[in-house]
Amino acid sequence: MSSYIFASCDEKYFMEHGYHFANSAAKQGVRAWVDIISPNPDLFLSKIRLPDAAKITFTESTETDRTFYACNRFLVIDKVLKEANEVLITDVDCFLRKPIDWLDFKDCDYSLYLRESLPGTVGWEKEGTKVGAGAVYFTNAAEEFIKTLKAQMLRYGLIWFVDQVALWQVHRHFNENNLGLRFREMPFKYIDWEFGSDGVIWTGKGARKVQANYLEERERAS
Repeated sequence: MSSYIFASCDEKYFMEHGYHFANSAAKQGVRAWVDIISPNPDLFLSKIRLPDAAKITFTESTETDRTFYACNRFLVIDKVLKEANEVLITDVDCFLRKPIDWLDFKDCDYSLYLRESLPGTVGWEKEGTKVGAGAVYFTNAAEEFIKTLKAQMLRYGLIWFVDQVALWQVHRHFNENNLGLRFREMPFKYIDWEFGSDGVIWTGKGARKVQANYLEERERAS
């Protein structure tokens, strides 16, 4: 079975985080795939130094809104799944500390990290924070879920949290209507922003990306 860990970002973010993302995956025997949005090919290609197992693709877009950068991974994931049987979608500013145990996703078609809405949130944010979009798993069998997800995101447009709101709404739709997709909750170890010793993936959020323990472990892992 062809399995990838997948992320998407712009050129600047790739230069800051992409090497550590891809190299940490290679060290753990995991194939990394990064889709980079509208890089300068002359400058960019001369800078790439990635493991042989890593795959790079490009999305051309004139859009520069940060919401588009956050959402692009879900807009192109159907293309990735034409070459892969299963994909773990993450943020590019995360890194692997241990191998992915793909058996954690055995007998499921998609996996999301679900949680209670963040305290103090209302409306759109309350709905959006029910899903942590930093780790999402899909197989080829989730084609209809992905198609519905993309349509929902495009319907709302570029509003911050749109990916998380759409993930939650589409999950609820498929779950409540018994539409035949097998779901399993995402283990926290694949979206660990608390930097625990059991974390397979450490995910830097906000100021956590510059914490000393995060940066030190990222250097060790990659």
